[in-house]
Amino acid sequence: MKKFTEQLEETRKKITNQLDETRKKINSYSFDAHWYRRVCHAFGACFLFYYMLPDVDWINIIKFWVPLFIFVFAVILEILRLKGVIHSEYFFGLRMYEKKRVGSYLFFGLAVIILVYFFPQQIAIPCILCGCLADPIMGEVRYRFGKNYVYVFGFLVCMIFFMVSWYTADLWVLFLVSIVGASGAVLGEVRKFWWLDDDFMIQIVPAVLLLILLFVLTNIGVSISFKNIIYPGDMPW
Repeated sequence: MKKFTEQLEETRKKITNQLDETRKKINSYSFDAHWYRRVCHAFGACFLFYYMLPDVDWINIIKFWVPLFIFVFAVILEILRLKGVIHSEYFFGLRMYEKKRVGSYLFFGLAVIILVYFFPQQIAIPCILCGCLADPIMGEVRYRFGKNYVYVFGFLVCMIFFMVSWYTADLWVLFLVSIVGASGAVLGEVRKFWWLDDDFMIQIVPAVLLLILLFVLTNIGVSISFKNIIYPGDMPW
């Protein structure tokens, strides 16, 4: 038993040393965290592959549980990071304020989970694209040209996403939804909270506003018909 414990401790030390060496090597390279975050944002658009999975019973089960398991795993990692069990240096690209707070990637993941589980494609897809593409574009505009240009440029980019997603709707619905959705996305991105990241807000604010809009239009007798953007469709439950 004593020999086994010694071997276990020796193995633990070897793994720790290897991790330290890896971290030192990573830190020795010159990375631009600014562009790293931009690329990670854009890569998030790959989540839309979720809607391309066939509408088959066993795949539907995977579609429900796998994203949830991934998110729970990320939550566990984040808890370990905040408690200091895992050092923040292993999470490259964190902003300074995120080292004492939940990382923006977790807020982003939570928003995506909510959108794909509880919102139709026509709302979820443009909102996710706002978080993946419009957010880094707006950030780059702010970085290069100043804050005054962010609102107009961000609004136009987000509006394009909503117009493409609602292209089958009536023209007046198309413009109304696009204006409301783009306004909500810009509001979610520019309104800053320490405890709630804009990666969450830029996706959820327009989604909630559009859900309210559709509820109001439906209750006043306006019929709104649209088709799914990506086959096979939304969650079957």
